[in-house]
Order: sequence, then structure tokens, then C-alpha cells
Amino acid sequence: MPRDEQVLSLLRKDLEPLFGGSLPQGGFTGPEPEAVLGRPQHFLSRAQAEHDPAYKQLIPYQLFRSQGRFFVYRRGGGVGEGRLAGRLSVGIGGHINTDDAENGVLTPEAYQSALRRERTEELAGLDEVATAFVGWINDDSDPVGQVHLGAVHLDEVPGAETLRIREHGEDLHAEGWWSAEEISGAADRFEKWSLLAVELAVSLK
Repeated sequence: MPRDEQVLSLLRKDLEPLFGGSLPQGGFTGPEPEAVLGRPQHFLSRAQAEHDPAYKQLIPYQLFRSQGRFFVYRRGGGVGEGRLAGRLSVGIGGHINTDDAENGVLTPEAYQSALRRERTEELAGLDEVATAFVGWINDDSDPVGQVHLGAVHLDEVPGAETLRIREHGEDLHAEGWWSAEEISGAADRFEKWSLLAVELAVSLK
């Protein structure tokens, strides 16, 4: 993505009342995304947003599950977020930008459209999926996490064989369908958000 991209960001101080104080750490349940979208919205240049922890960039983060197993992929060196290159992941995530908004505001309907856009940009074979919001990820322990807030969505895929990575999307490489236990056993190979997201999804099944 171009560094002058304008990305949806929210001030921590505006988010904290929704979560009962300072943002919790890790994976946790909380308000629906619609409530978060009701806070004052800011579209900042990505170059600014990536280095200003006073703001949280809202990142929809989608997991894909089929028959109890999660789709796993590896990020290559050409991914947009270079700090995550080489890591395994279960989540397709992406920034929300001004192209997703309507007259400078992201409505709940536009948010759902952004979810669909993100998964169809990277993956194919997902014409029919049931999507459910399962919770939030916040991890202020590293520079990437300090400026992002993840809204975790679980997509149930009818048949594992239908999902595939698009040839001309980001530099992603399929690693197959893994159980939660297999993911936990290889935790050192996964990005932290993936581990937190799987824990959320398993806890709510």
C-alpha cells in the first residue's frame, strides 16, 4: 500500500470509555464494531498512523475455519507489513481507508463491505461464508501492536477445498488447515495476533 494512504484511526482516549478504562491487553470480548465506529473517526496518513500510539488503526482480522480446522498461511517478503514477513498466520487483515468510507465516515454497512473487500483481495472461493464477530485484539508490547486494534471475525468455510490464495494478491503462501492444538504447538512460528485470535475463536465455540 502507498505510504500516503489515509487509514481509519481512533484516539485511544475515545476508545477507552467503551472498554471500561485502559484498553485491555491480549484477546478479549467487548463491544460490537458498530459501537467503536460510533466514536470520532480520523483518517490519517499511514506514515503518521504507524508511528503515533495515541491513535489505534482499526484492523478487521478474519479467520477461516472448516470442520474445526483453521486455514494457515505464511507471509512472504513482499507483504505490505514488512515487520511480519516470514511469519505464519491464520488471519487476513487490512487497513480501512478513505475509499471504504462514505463522505468521510465509515458506516457499519461500509465496514461490512470492507470485510468482504479484504478477503476477496487475498483469497478466492469464498462466495458463501458465515461470518461472526468474536472479539478484539490489543497488544501494546511491540511497535506494530501499539498502533493497531484488531476486530476479530470468524468465517466458517463450507468446504476446505474451495479456498485458495489469489495469484496476484499479496505475497502469501498456503500452509494448509491446522487444528488449534497444532497452531499452539508451533506458537513460535506464528504472529502473535494469530495466536490470540485462535484462542478467542476456540473459547467461543
